[in-house]
Amino acid sequence: MRGLRRLCAMGATLALALTSTGCAVLLPPSEGSADVVTTWAISGGGEEELMPGEAEKFEQRTGRPMQTQFFQNDPYKNKLWVSMGSGTPPDTFFGWGGGALEAFLDAGKVADLAPAMREHPEWRDHFLPSVMSPVDIKGGTYGIPIGGMQPVLMYFNKDVYAKTGLQPPRTWNELLDQIPKLQQAGYLPISLGGADSWTYLMWEEAIVDRVAGPEAFQAILDGKPGAWLNPDIIKANAMLQDLVRRGAFGNAFASTSAELGQQRTLLRSGRAAMMVHLGAGYSDILGDDEQWVREGHLGWAPFPAVEGGKGDPANLVGNPTTFMSATTGPDQQVAIDFLREELSSPEFTQGLVERGDVPPAAGMDEELRASKDADYMTFVYDLAKNAPHFQQSWDQALPPGPAQNVLINLQKLFLDQIGPEEFSQLMEESSR
Repeated sequence: MRGLRRLCAMGATLALALTSTGCAVLLPPSEGSADVVTTWAISGGGEEELMPGEAEKFEQRTGRPMQTQFFQNDPYKNKLWVSMGSGTPPDTFFGWGGGALEAFLDAGKVADLAPAMREHPEWRDHFLPSVMSPVDIKGGTYGIPIGGMQPVLMYFNKDVYAKTGLQPPRTWNELLDQIPKLQQAGYLPISLGGADSWTYLMWEEAIVDRVAGPEAFQAILDGKPGAWLNPDIIKANAMLQDLVRRGAFGNAFASTSAELGQQRTLLRSGRAAMMVHLGAGYSDILGDDEQWVREGHLGWAPFPAVEGGKGDPANLVGNPTTFMSATTGPDQQVAIDFLREELSSPEFTQGLVERGDVPPAAGMDEELRASKDADYMTFVYDLAKNAPHFQQSWDQALPPGPAQNVLINLQKLFLDQIGPEEFSQLMEESSR
């Protein structure tokens, strides 16, 4: 999904180089040296705003030279894969956990933080348990949460609901019941930025979890034969396709862009009643029109429950958070110390709150209640804190190949080019 999309084809190719034998990848030497502790992350987020100061504090306290570098999203992914394949990675690096991190782990490139967390149990306890699954891999822990939590939510225009006399849907049946009522009142029921295929994935992840439970996707991750053919996954996709055929998204969703802001403009302008999006939807709309948000026109709610579904309605899907990991090498211990002492500090966490992010840390209730966006931030925090399961976005949890294929096939499903059974069959074949 946005900011967390699939690894590019170059990265997938280099992933093979990580585990291949009998050949070498000849690339330029590292930009740093053995004495400099390097940190890489993406630009434009809280990492770029907060990390340099934390690195400077660590350098002053320990005497170890620190270097922080920031890159745009897609170039960063390429650069990280190249560095891992060539044996010149940074000492700490930004990531999303899941399949890409596991590939680095299998190649022996990532340090296990579990021993240090056993030695310092308060370190592990600093984080909400529900966000750790993307970095808890094969009995170890290979990263720490450092970014704002991004669950998939239902956003709604309060003015539209006030004018129609409706309430935001709590269940799937309520959602279906509202579609014709909103259409008859002249509103687009749901804004969808289908020009960006990752927007389909939010719906897929949420409905599959509600209908089939988290065990269904876990079976896919575990590589169990026939996992994509699970009847509950097929049922969930039939429900999605039914939603499309009812006109819930209108006729122009395939040309509406989320990344260009068109999806949220439909919601904010009052032309659409609802929008499903990550937690970033709030900050994006706030950036578009802060006054509109402050005046109370924007509402939010969990993704609707599915009557009779196997998934707990309190489960979340999306991006639990982003992570920082340490690589193996001569500066491994220093890198781990930096993660523990600076990037897990109360000061770093408070910095996230001050910039409007909902931190993945335990015990933040009081700080969030005092924040400028207290209503929204406490809502998201309570959801994450109480979630029995917080499923990482599929395009990050899956290996690069299936991650790309799920986006391609979801687009076909929403455009009614394939049916639910064919979707599952295509995904099953691509996962072999």
